[in-house]
Amino acid sequence: MAVFFQKVWAAAFFVIIWTVWKERNHRIFRESSSSFEDLHDLILLRLGWWIRGWDVGFPYSPTEIQRNPHCLKGNVDERMARSAISKPSYMPWSPPMHGVLKWNVDASVMELSASSAVGGILRDHQGKFMCLFSSPIPFIEINCAEILAIHRAISISINSEITKQSTLLLESDSANAVMWCNSEYGGPWNMNHQLNFIRHARRIVLNISIIHKGRSSNFVADSLAKQGSHRRSEFIAWM
Repeated sequence: MAVFFQKVWAAAFFVIIWTVWKERNHRIFRESSSSFEDLHDLILLRLGWWIRGWDVGFPYSPTEIQRNPHCLKGNVDERMARSAISKPSYMPWSPPMHGVLKWNVDASVMELSASSAVGGILRDHQGKFMCLFSSPIPFIEINCAEILAIHRAISISINSEITKQSTLLLESDSANAVMWCNSEYGGPWNMNHQLNFIRHARRIVLNISIIHKGRSSNFVADSLAKQGSHRRSEFIAWM
């Protein structure tokens, strides 16, 4: 186990250097910047993805590492680490019912760099990643960006035979966006096209429910949205 944690800290060095280098390039060539908190979260999430790729049976997921970095200390008792992760200050991702696929989507709007982005991840009832996307969008108000995140997940779902024939659940941390998508009218005037598309898909095309869920259960989608602000084009991957 000591060798494993030595490997973790060696990897952390390269993840930090890589993240700082990418941030430097964004600031110089794209005139965009991330906050210290965003960089901190991104480093931990990337490190978690590296650890998962090693397939060594480490008991914490990338998002758990992001929420509680103390689990990376080899001298921390596992029960204490789990207890810290399980504080009621957040709600962990909950799986959908058997046979249901769940989208978690989010949006990011950075005022300083005048950039916006959306992100989302699709998982099955076992938590298996099926699809994810991370995409820059025009700089817009946050509620509009949240609508675009829902719109993108639904567009992907309609264009895939896997999701088009499935029962879907979509969670967003924007109460306003969810309310507008589930109603037959209302919402920002400049989002009429997207809202009508979502409403039509919800009523006729897809078997989908759109619900509001707090950001605390949406860490992966939140991270994908923040990463999208640094992309030139959309990243989408099916697992």
